[in-house]
Amino acid sequence: MMQENEELAVEKVSRFREVVELIAEELNGRIVQYYGDGSLLLFQSSTDAADFAKLLQEDLHNEPQVPVRIGIHMGDVLVHEGNIFGDVVNIASRIQALAPAGGVYLSEVVYRNIVNKKELESVFIREEKLKNVKDPVRIYQLITAHSLELLSSQPVAAAEAQAVPAKSIAVLPFANLSSDPQQDYFSDGLTEDIITQLSKIRAYKVISRTSVMQYKHHTKSAKEIGKELGVSLILEGSVQRHADQVRITAQLINAVEDEHIWADSYDRPMHDIFSIQREVALAIAAVLNTTLTRKETQELDYIPTTDLQAYDLYLRGKLLIEKRSKPDTLMARDFFQQAVDSDKSFAAAYSGLSDSYLLSSFRGYEDPVKTLWLAKKNIDHATSLDSFSGETQASLGYWYFQNFDWHAAELTYRRAISLNANQSNVYLWLAILLQAKGELEESIKVYDQGIVINPMWDFLLKNKLIALANMNKQDEAEELQLSRIEKAGKDTNLKFSRYAELARLYNSFNRKADALEAAKKSGDLALIKYFSEGDSSQLIKRVDDHYQEMKRRSEYISALWMGLDYAHAGARETAINCFNNAIALREAGVSLLLIRDFEFIDIKYLNMALITRKVKQLINF
Repeated sequence: MMQENEELAVEKVSRFREVVELIAEELNGRIVQYYGDGSLLLFQSSTDAADFAKLLQEDLHNEPQVPVRIGIHMGDVLVHEGNIFGDVVNIASRIQALAPAGGVYLSEVVYRNIVNKKELESVFIREEKLKNVKDPVRIYQLITAHSLELLSSQPVAAAEAQAVPAKSIAVLPFANLSSDPQQDYFSDGLTEDIITQLSKIRAYKVISRTSVMQYKHHTKSAKEIGKELGVSLILEGSVQRHADQVRITAQLINAVEDEHIWADSYDRPMHDIFSIQREVALAIAAVLNTTLTRKETQELDYIPTTDLQAYDLYLRGKLLIEKRSKPDTLMARDFFQQAVDSDKSFAAAYSGLSDSYLLSSFRGYEDPVKTLWLAKKNIDHATSLDSFSGETQASLGYWYFQNFDWHAAELTYRRAISLNANQSNVYLWLAILLQAKGELEESIKVYDQGIVINPMWDFLLKNKLIALANMNKQDEAEELQLSRIEKAGKDTNLKFSRYAELARLYNSFNRKADALEAAKKSGDLALIKYFSEGDSSQLIKRVDDHYQEMKRRSEYISALWMGLDYAHAGARETAINCFNNAIALREAGVSLLLIRDFEFIDIKYLNMALITRKVKQLINF
């Protein structure tokens, strides 16, 4: 590079050294020496070294890019007069030379030390005979945000490559064997709690409850379900509750081979319910030869409440709030409130209560001035009870976002994920924030991370679709929408609404004929009239009637959400007026206006230019 452009080469080396020194200091790394455009560093642990390598590559991927190869090995070293000596240096150097530009290669000894770190995933590349090293070395590549394209060009050993992670688990809804069908909420809640317990073990990828609920009354084999959810293990079971006694059975199945691995049953008093959940998680860890860290063991030992009535009420609220509708959100709030009234030390119930206010605020169900204040009050209470709760940190991040402090929101969302990486709602909220900032590529990555643990949750899929449309990735957006239509299954109303979305998607790509055909499949006569005649009057009348009815019932009306409805109906001036009113009122959801919506009709980018400028003035980026 010096021969081609000396100034650029010096700039890149300077940037390289600056970033190396900054990140090394953060992770207590010691820079032993620089040599030319390379460096040799020493860390106290393989985790610190891998963290350093991952952060360094992700930073140097940004412009101006610096193409760096990294090799990591672990072993004894001799330190003498500021230099270090030993085979560890030679092997690390040889491994580094084999790595692709932008990649991080690890020796097997390093891989074995970080294999249970969920945030430090690696893939086997090959076994290599290194110069001046007696035995062949097995080499792994550390997965970074930008390493997937490198993997496609690397020869991966067939024996090691797997379609799904070896420790990926789906917990199917536990069957309710009680005589009372009203106890379904308890079996569903138990399913969620076991998912939560398993998620505390960082080595596991655990599918979220939302995605497994479709298999509640399934007839599919474990093999079929494993393939659909992308997991290698299935946990299923049953629960029978009678008075103050509970009987729980559970069995673990290898979904790849459809083979039984482990089974057990538990007959206990109801007050032992948390012990049973912990025992199931520990039994699975033992079967899968998973070594738990001290922190993971402490988290599994944690009991959220000793009040079974409060726990019962919390389960009811937790299952309702997932539905996100106004009646369900308000009913969930009532259950959470009863739970905290019953046990004033129940941190998770306070967190659930805060979420009911936050969702209601953002979705325009209630006045955000009141709901945001009440949300923060409950977040503070939850934090005082459990400051390391990933769920409470998620709620706090959502509160920051709705109060337009995006800098604090992004940091808090990421902290929530580090505390509990199985919160698909946090991936959704973080990706929306990044999308609204214009970081579309990064938002897609975050959506995909959420989809891995909750592949059937439509909120993630729909918002990823919006991001793809805004990146003009027409083929990918169309494919995703068609898959959402297919996932609607036999729900004809849902299928019709998704065909309507497909029509609007085609319209945003200026594919008028395709838009009309999709509208016809939706059965929406008002939409068909618009795409065939350019007449949006019926779409607008439908929105008019809806808000007239809300006014008649004296319901709270959000200017933002009313504007979105009119924008979807093609009433441009009315929508713009609503948006301006929402900004003046500082409604919590106006940040959505920074994301172009393919469902808008007759509203172009220029119509929104002044609106987006006003919204940005509210935000601390």
